[in-house]
Amino acid sequence: MEAEALPLRTRMNINYATLEDDIESGELQRTLALELTIGFRLMQEAGDPLPPASYYATKIAEIINSGVERELSKDMAYYLYQEILVACEEARAIVLGKPGE
Repeated sequence: MEAEALPLRTRMNINYATLEDDIESGELQRTLALELTIGFRLMQEAGDPLPPASYYATKIAEIINSGVERELSKDMAYYLYQEILVACEEARAIVLGKPGE
């Protein structure tokens, strides 16, 4: 499903001005997990298979990294990926009916 076809409320909403704070506080992971749950449900309802969490996390990290004004430190880029991966795993588990996996 193309991002353009999704309602505005289901698109990724990243606040680049507070990105590092959102990574450190866990807010990015919580917000992204909610957004991904909606998107994954739409994919599942359309009969599309859900991608592995690591695949989706890599793609999302690339998108976010391409939008930052100044490059993230290596540590912050690592933490960004980890937060995204946790969000992907959580959303995928919820949609597949396997919370906590």
